Amino acid sequence: MGRETESDDSSADASRRSFLQTGTLASAGLALGLSGVAPAAATGGDSTGSDEMPAGDAASDTELNLADVGFLQLMAYHHRGGIEAASLVPERTNHDALAEFAETVLEGQREGLARIESILAEAGIEPGHLLEADLDAVRDMVTSIPGNPRPNELAYLQRLEGTTFDLRFIETFANHHRGAIQLSHLVLREGQSPAVEAMATDIIETQQAQIARMYTWYLDWVQHA
Repeated sequence: MGRETESDDSSADASRRSFLQTGTLASAGLALGLSGVAPAAATGGDSTGSDEMPAGDAASDTELNLADVGFLQLMAYHHRGGIEAASLVPERTNHDALAEFAETVLEGQREGLARIESILAEAGIEPGHLLEADLDAVRDMVTSIPGNPRPNELAYLQRLEGTTFDLRFIETFANHHRGAIQLSHLVLREGQSPAVEAMATDIIETQQAQIARMYTWYLDWVQHA
């Protein structure tokens, strides 16, 4: 049984690696904005295309491997989806606390986008259409970004108001945050950039705290819905 579990874990790890390094990345990157990346910038200088650094070489603050680039790419779309969802709150919420929370989220997601752009620029990678690509086009081509709100979820939120909206928003946005945390844990295992590591660590700490806060509200508000 232990051997079987180990095999299952290995398969899961391989699936997670392919998500950041080859699967979603390969199609999304070529189609949506990073097709002009210089191989050396994206692979740490290894002309074989491997995402691993040559033995004995330490990553500098600006060197990115494929997992780093994939994380930044997916998180850019993820942040933009978060901005789209949080922008619905002010005109629909029944609670001042959630309105203030949405403002904090909007500020944090915009700062995250600027941070992504800065990390890519310092690595010599042109973001291209990464920050401007139409989100619906992204969703058509990349359907597996963890936690990113789907068009039908956003359309449903737009029809709600008051406490009903607040509860559904929390459900949607907590899932959005869990997706960002999942991506962050992946890149902490797979990436090499200290700047990306710092960003991923910040996302995990901040968004875990925000999920806990949202569900505290949820348990209180659902009793009065």
